[in-house]
Amino acid sequence: MNNLIIGNTSQLSHYFPNDYEKISSRDINFKKLCSKKYDKVFLLFAEQRTFLNESDEFFIKTNFDYTLEVINKFKDISNKVVIYSTSELWNKYDGCVSLNDMYNYNYSPYIKSKEILCNHINNNRDIYHNVVIIYPFNFNSIHRKEGFLFGKIFNSILNNKKISIGDINFERDLTHPKNIVDVSLKADKDCIVGSGELINVQKFIEDIFTKLNKNIIDYIEYDEANNLKIKRGGYYSCDKTINYDDLINLTIKDIYEY
Repeated sequence: MNNLIIGNTSQLSHYFPNDYEKISSRDINFKKLCSKKYDKVFLLFAEQRTFLNESDEFFIKTNFDYTLEVINKFKDISNKVVIYSTSELWNKYDGCVSLNDMYNYNYSPYIKSKEILCNHINNNRDIYHNVVIIYPFNFNSIHRKEGFLFGKIFNSILNNKKISIGDINFERDLTHPKNIVDVSLKADKDCIVGSGELINVQKFIEDIFTKLNKNIIDYIEYDEANNLKIKRGGYYSCDKTINYDDLINLTIKDIYEY
Protein backbone atom coordinates (compact mmCIF):
# COMPACT_ATOMS: atom_id res chain seq x y z
CA MET A 1 0.00 0.00 0.00
CA ASN A 2 1.28 3.48 -0.88
CA ASN A 3 2.57 6.10 1.54
CA LEU A 4 2.12 9.74 0.57
CA ILE A 5 4.03 12.90 1.54
CA ILE A 6 2.20 16.18 0.92
CA GLY A 7 4.68 19.06 1.10
CA ASN A 8 7.81 18.09 -0.82
CA THR A 9 9.73 21.29 0.03
CA SER A 10 9.49 20.73 3.78
CA GLN A 11 12.64 20.02 5.76
CA LEU A 12 11.05 16.80 6.90
CA SER A 13 10.42 15.51 3.38
CA HIS A 14 14.16 14.89 2.85
CA TYR A 15 14.26 12.29 5.66
CA PHE A 16 11.39 10.01 4.68
CA PRO A 17 12.04 6.75 2.81
CA ASN A 18 12.83 7.28 -0.87
CA ASP A 19 9.98 5.05 -2.01
CA TYR A 20 7.33 7.30 -0.45
CA GLU A 21 5.36 9.29 -3.01
CA LYS A 22 6.08 13.00 -2.55
CA ILE A 23 3.98 15.83 -3.97
CA SER A 24 3.66 19.58 -3.63
CA SER A 25 0.88 20.92 -1.41
CA ARG A 26 0.02 23.42 -4.14
CA ASP A 27 -2.61 22.44 -6.70
CA ILE A 28 -3.15 18.92 -5.37
CA ASN A 29 -4.89 16.70 -7.89
CA PHE A 30 -7.41 15.29 -5.43
CA LYS A 31 -9.36 13.40 -8.09
CA LYS A 32 -6.30 11.42 -9.14
CA LEU A 33 -4.82 10.90 -5.66
CA CYS A 34 -8.07 10.05 -3.93
CA SER A 35 -8.75 7.22 -6.34
CA LYS A 36 -6.07 5.27 -4.43
CA LYS A 37 -5.77 3.74 -0.98
CA TYR A 38 -2.92 4.67 1.37
CA ASP A 39 -1.31 3.23 4.42
CA LYS A 40 -0.03 6.56 5.73
CA VAL A 41 -0.38 10.15 4.54
CA PHE A 42 1.90 12.83 6.03
CA LEU A 43 0.95 16.51 5.80
CA LEU A 44 4.19 18.50 5.92
CA PHE A 45 3.27 21.79 4.33
CA ALA A 46 3.41 25.27 5.97
CA GLU A 47 6.17 24.18 8.37
CA GLN A 48 8.49 27.12 7.60
CA ARG A 49 6.01 30.00 7.74
CA THR A 50 6.37 30.65 11.47
CA PHE A 51 8.37 33.87 11.16
CA LEU A 52 6.08 35.61 8.65
CA ASN A 53 4.53 38.84 9.91
CA GLU A 54 1.00 38.09 8.78
CA SER A 55 -2.52 38.27 10.20
CA ASP A 56 -4.56 35.60 11.95
CA GLU A 57 -6.57 35.17 8.77
CA PHE A 58 -3.44 34.38 6.73
CA PHE A 59 -2.38 31.55 9.03
CA ILE A 60 -5.88 30.19 9.63
CA LYS A 61 -6.43 29.95 5.88
CA THR A 62 -3.46 27.55 5.52
CA ASN A 63 -3.02 25.94 8.92
CA PHE A 64 -6.70 25.30 9.57
CA ASP A 65 -8.95 25.70 6.51
CA TYR A 66 -6.68 24.15 3.89
CA THR A 67 -5.10 21.59 6.21
CA LEU A 68 -8.53 20.40 7.32
CA GLU A 69 -9.68 20.17 3.70
CA VAL A 70 -6.72 17.91 2.90
CA ILE A 71 -7.28 15.79 6.03
CA ASN A 72 -10.93 15.31 5.09
CA LYS A 73 -9.98 14.19 1.58
CA PHE A 74 -7.58 11.49 2.79
CA LYS A 75 -8.76 10.30 6.21
CA ASP A 76 -11.28 7.79 4.80
CA ILE A 77 -8.91 6.29 2.22
CA SER A 78 -5.90 5.99 4.55
CA ASN A 79 -5.05 3.87 7.54
CA LYS A 80 -3.37 6.86 9.15
CA VAL A 81 -3.02 10.60 8.50
CA VAL A 82 -0.13 12.29 10.32
CA ILE A 83 -0.17 16.07 10.77
CA TYR A 84 2.28 18.43 12.43
CA SER A 85 1.45 21.06 15.01
CA THR A 86 4.02 22.78 17.25
CA SER A 87 5.46 22.55 20.74
CA GLU A 88 5.11 26.34 20.87
CA LEU A 89 1.62 25.71 22.24
CA TRP A 90 3.33 25.23 25.63
CA ASN A 91 5.96 27.98 25.34
CA LYS A 92 4.97 29.74 28.58
CA TYR A 93 5.92 26.74 30.68
CA ASP A 94 9.17 26.10 32.52
CA GLY A 95 10.24 22.49 32.80
CA CYS A 96 9.17 19.45 30.81
CA VAL A 97 5.82 19.47 29.02
CA SER A 98 3.54 16.60 28.00
CA LEU A 99 0.18 16.18 26.31
CA ASN A 100 -1.39 16.24 29.78
CA ASP A 101 -0.50 19.93 30.12
CA MET A 102 -2.98 22.52 28.87
CA TYR A 103 -1.84 24.79 26.06
CA ASN A 104 -0.29 27.95 27.46
CA TYR A 105 1.65 30.18 25.09
CA ASN A 106 2.76 33.67 24.18
CA TYR A 107 0.37 34.58 21.43
CA SER A 108 1.24 34.62 17.74
CA PRO A 109 -1.09 34.14 14.75
CA TYR A 110 0.88 31.06 13.69
CA ILE A 111 0.54 29.33 17.08
CA LYS A 112 -3.12 30.31 17.35
CA SER A 113 -3.90 28.70 14.00
CA LYS A 114 -2.26 25.48 15.19
CA GLU A 115 -4.32 25.55 18.38
CA ILE A 116 -7.54 25.93 16.40
CA LEU A 117 -6.69 22.93 14.23
CA CYS A 118 -5.64 20.71 17.15
CA ASN A 119 -8.75 21.59 19.15
CA HIS A 120 -10.95 20.77 16.18
CA ILE A 121 -9.29 17.38 15.67
CA ASN A 122 -9.31 16.49 19.37
CA ASN A 123 -12.93 17.58 19.86
CA ASN A 124 -14.04 15.39 16.95
CA ARG A 125 -12.08 12.18 17.47
CA ASP A 126 -15.00 10.07 16.32
CA ILE A 127 -14.42 11.56 12.87
CA TYR A 128 -10.63 11.90 13.09
CA HIS A 129 -9.85 8.64 14.91
CA ASN A 130 -6.96 7.83 12.53
CA VAL A 131 -5.35 11.27 12.60
CA VAL A 132 -2.11 11.50 14.58
CA ILE A 133 -0.83 14.90 15.71
CA ILE A 134 2.92 15.35 16.12
CA TYR A 135 4.01 18.35 18.21
CA PRO A 136 7.68 18.89 17.29
CA PHE A 137 10.22 21.02 19.07
CA ASN A 138 12.59 23.15 17.02
CA PHE A 139 14.18 20.99 14.33
CA ASN A 140 16.95 22.24 12.08
CA SER A 141 18.89 21.00 9.08
CA ILE A 142 20.65 22.30 5.98
CA HIS A 143 17.18 22.50 4.43
CA ARG A 144 16.14 25.23 6.87
CA LYS A 145 15.18 28.49 5.13
CA GLU A 146 17.49 31.45 5.71
CA GLY A 147 14.84 33.47 7.50
CA PHE A 148 15.52 31.29 10.54
CA LEU A 149 18.61 31.40 12.78
CA PHE A 150 19.88 27.97 11.75
CA GLY A 151 19.15 28.72 8.12
CA LYS A 152 21.59 31.61 8.41
CA ILE A 153 24.16 29.47 10.24
CA PHE A 154 24.11 26.70 7.63
CA ASN A 155 24.22 29.21 4.80
CA SER A 156 27.32 30.74 6.39
CA ILE A 157 29.04 27.35 6.64
CA LEU A 158 28.08 26.08 3.19
CA ASN A 159 28.88 29.32 1.36
CA ASN A 160 31.89 30.32 3.46
CA LYS A 161 30.57 33.77 4.31
CA LYS A 162 30.39 35.84 7.48
CA ILE A 163 27.00 36.66 8.94
CA SER A 164 25.63 38.89 11.69
CA ILE A 165 23.23 37.42 14.26
CA GLY A 166 21.82 38.38 17.64
CA ASP A 167 22.58 36.94 21.06
CA ILE A 168 22.36 33.14 20.92
CA ASN A 169 23.29 32.45 24.53
CA PHE A 170 19.92 30.95 25.46
CA GLU A 171 18.49 27.45 25.88
CA ARG A 172 16.01 25.54 23.75
CA ASP A 173 14.92 21.97 23.24
CA LEU A 174 16.50 21.30 19.84
CA THR A 175 16.11 18.28 17.63
CA HIS A 176 16.71 17.19 14.05
CA PRO A 177 14.15 16.50 11.28
CA LYS A 178 15.37 12.90 10.94
CA ASN A 179 14.43 12.37 14.57
CA ILE A 180 10.97 13.85 13.94
CA VAL A 181 10.51 11.57 10.92
CA ASP A 182 11.74 8.46 12.76
CA VAL A 183 9.17 9.06 15.50
CA SER A 184 6.44 9.92 12.97
CA LEU A 185 6.88 6.67 11.06
CA LYS A 186 6.15 4.63 14.20
CA ALA A 187 3.64 6.91 15.93
CA ASP A 188 0.23 5.40 16.67
CA LYS A 189 -0.93 8.26 18.85
CA ASP A 190 -0.32 11.97 19.36
CA CYS A 191 3.08 12.86 20.77
CA ILE A 192 5.45 15.72 21.54
CA VAL A 193 8.88 15.18 19.97
CA GLY A 194 12.03 16.86 21.22
CA SER A 195 15.45 16.05 22.58
CA GLY A 196 14.06 15.98 26.11
CA GLU A 197 16.54 18.54 27.42
CA LEU A 198 17.41 22.21 27.25
CA ILE A 199 20.40 22.80 24.97
CA ASN A 200 22.44 26.00 24.99
CA VAL A 201 22.12 27.26 21.42
CA GLN A 202 25.47 29.06 21.44
CA LYS A 203 27.30 25.94 22.66
CA PHE A 204 25.51 23.81 20.08
CA ILE A 205 26.55 26.11 17.24
CA GLU A 206 30.10 26.36 18.56
CA ASP A 207 30.29 22.56 18.73
CA ILE A 208 29.21 22.33 15.08
CA PHE A 209 32.02 24.68 14.02
CA THR A 210 34.52 22.79 16.18
CA LYS A 211 33.52 19.46 14.61
CA LEU A 212 34.01 21.03 11.17
CA ASN A 213 37.44 22.39 12.18
CA LYS A 214 36.26 25.94 11.52
CA ASN A 215 36.89 29.04 13.62
CA ILE A 216 33.48 30.45 14.51
CA ILE A 217 34.74 34.06 14.69
CA ASP A 218 35.53 33.87 10.97
CA TYR A 219 31.87 33.18 10.26
CA ILE A 220 29.73 34.90 12.89
CA GLU A 221 29.55 38.31 14.48
CA TYR A 222 26.97 39.35 17.06
CA ASP A 223 24.65 42.34 16.78
CA GLU A 224 22.15 43.11 19.56
CA ALA A 225 19.79 44.65 17.00
CA ASN A 226 19.23 41.11 15.67
CA ASN A 227 18.21 39.61 19.01
CA LEU A 228 15.23 37.25 18.85
CA LYS A 229 12.05 38.93 20.09
CA ILE A 230 9.86 35.88 20.72
CA LYS A 231 9.45 35.14 24.43
CA ARG A 232 9.50 31.54 25.64
CA GLY A 233 9.79 29.75 28.94
CA GLY A 234 12.44 27.16 29.71
CA TYR A 235 10.31 24.29 28.46
CA TYR A 236 11.29 20.98 26.92
CA SER A 237 9.79 17.60 26.08
CA CYS A 238 9.21 15.16 28.93
CA ASP A 239 10.17 12.36 26.52
CA LYS A 240 13.77 12.10 25.35
CA THR A 241 13.99 10.89 21.75
CA ILE A 242 17.56 11.83 20.80
CA ASN A 243 20.80 12.52 22.68
CA TYR A 244 23.11 15.49 22.20
CA ASP A 245 25.92 13.64 20.43
CA ASP A 246 23.53 12.10 17.91
CA LEU A 247 22.00 15.52 17.29
CA ILE A 248 25.41 17.02 16.56
CA ASN A 249 26.43 14.08 14.38
CA LEU A 250 23.24 14.20 12.29
CA THR A 251 23.85 17.91 11.70
CA ILE A 252 27.45 17.33 10.66
CA LYS A 253 26.39 14.46 8.38
CA ASP A 254 23.87 16.80 6.71
CA ILE A 255 26.55 19.38 6.00
CA TYR A 256 29.03 16.89 4.55
CA GLU A 257 26.39 15.19 2.40
CA TYR A 258 25.14 18.52 1.09
